[in-house]
Amino acid sequence: MASPPTIEVLSSTRVHPSTPQSTPTTTRLSIIDASVARFTPCGAIWFFPSPSLLPSSPAPSIAFSPSALKASLAHTLTSYPQWTGHLHMIPYVPNLPSRAYTQRYGRLGVHYGSPTDPGVAFVSAHISCTLASALPFHGPRENTTPTRKLYNCDAMLREDVLLPRTPLAGYTSPASHDDVSVAVQVTQFTCGGAAVGVKIAHCLADATALSQFMRDWSAVHAALISNSPLPEIHPVFEPWTLDQRATRDLDETVPDEEVLKAAYALPAHRYDWWASAEGSGFGPGAHAIPEVLREEPATREIAVEGEKMPWGTYDVPAPVSHTLIHYTAAQLDKIGAAASTPGPEDTREVNISRHDALVAQIWTLINRARWPENGDASKAVHANITFGLRTRVSPPLSPSFLGSPLQIAKVTLPWSVASSSTALPSIASSIKRTLNVFTPAAIAAQIYAIAHELSPQRLWQAFLGREHMLVTSWAHTGLYTCDFGTGGAPQYVHPIMPLVDGCVQIIEGAPIGPITEGKKWYEDGVDVAIYLEREAMARLVKDERIWL
Repeated sequence: MASPPTIEVLSSTRVHPSTPQSTPTTTRLSIIDASVARFTPCGAIWFFPSPSLLPSSPAPSIAFSPSALKASLAHTLTSYPQWTGHLHMIPYVPNLPSRAYTQRYGRLGVHYGSPTDPGVAFVSAHISCTLASALPFHGPRENTTPTRKLYNCDAMLREDVLLPRTPLAGYTSPASHDDVSVAVQVTQFTCGGAAVGVKIAHCLADATALSQFMRDWSAVHAALISNSPLPEIHPVFEPWTLDQRATRDLDETVPDEEVLKAAYALPAHRYDWWASAEGSGFGPGAHAIPEVLREEPATREIAVEGEKMPWGTYDVPAPVSHTLIHYTAAQLDKIGAAASTPGPEDTREVNISRHDALVAQIWTLINRARWPENGDASKAVHANITFGLRTRVSPPLSPSFLGSPLQIAKVTLPWSVASSSTALPSIASSIKRTLNVFTPAAIAAQIYAIAHELSPQRLWQAFLGREHMLVTSWAHTGLYTCDFGTGGAPQYVHPIMPLVDGCVQIIEGAPIGPITEGKKWYEDGVDVAIYLEREAMARLVKDERIWL
């Protein structure tokens, strides 16, 4: 067996905006941002081939120079000053007779524009292997042919090597700390290729915001190394505007029960950390009511207690495997056609997208692979589907809106249905109908309800383990549309995800040809990353119905 490659850290520093703000500012994040504060960081690793291999590369020697990248990052951060500041929990004062919703427990803020800002962590490193050997395509292949591409990713280089180990600020961070909210690592391979890894506290950015930042940074970098005019970049950091989409007074001392009822009726889990200590795999600290809240009357009289987390269905320490399935555009069309085949009457009333069909297809594969563990064909299984709010609220948010405006919907079906390829139209229809419930009015009610929770971090809209699938989508993010001045797109992009049982990522495929304006997200194919308990994964990769 070959020895694992060795990583050498060459330098570690902090990067600040090249043009600092003149006045320090504190901005409170949206209530939706605060609600995702327990999430693992949002991040990805972009793998770029050696610029010397690209005949059109104008500046191969400095394209991934750490000093040039630090300079361009500093220029870019002038438009992203919030990401260099102090992310912290707003101090909470108990037992006030009344308070603004932004003063309730668990609210987050970011203080930036100060000389004491922590900046962005920047690590330069070198690794003793080629870029090709670091990619999933290099590893062992199962059930793979020229038109059927399925990769075992267990041995690929991961974020523990290609991202900084720098801890990030989080929702428990005090107002005074020196933790960064963003960390970057540039790793040079022996072949001249490079990996650019970025991770950020999830409450500051989702996949859309992170991808936008990478496009902005790469555009600034390309301009600087070619002595061209700097591009204009305009990220929108206005978190309060998402709260305003609630269209009601969030400062109300007594919440409107009808609005709360409408929010609680939405198809979403309300798993309650405070009510789920029994059987937990995370220890009592993860489920403790914050000390500052324990003596408040409202804490002792929670109006609507959430669901208890079903720890008996989730073997937290069980080994998890990571597999990547690549579907071509033609294969995705085939899945879409199968999911849209006229069947039960209800499938004809909704427009099933390729994305809906793909989620349905992956869910059936996972449920079949888990059958020996579940054993009960009538048992309910759940697809937890993350979706963005930028276009779902009224009026819509800017496409350049920074933050983490997302929620998670729940689709529940009996295993006998959710594991059947012949039921694909019904499954896809259930997914589409569920997502259609989240209208602007429904999202407004959800924002209102979360703003009146005792803690926005108390509830989780998803779960893992053998009865759950959690889908995050990086479609429509333009992951591959960043060029650091080499004239070439990334060879591969790996969105980071912890090895946990039941996570699925839907990712745009690497470009086959030139990246053109208006290209659809699936035209170059789609990568589906699946994280599943090891024995279930062994069954999934042998399922010929992967390809329909």
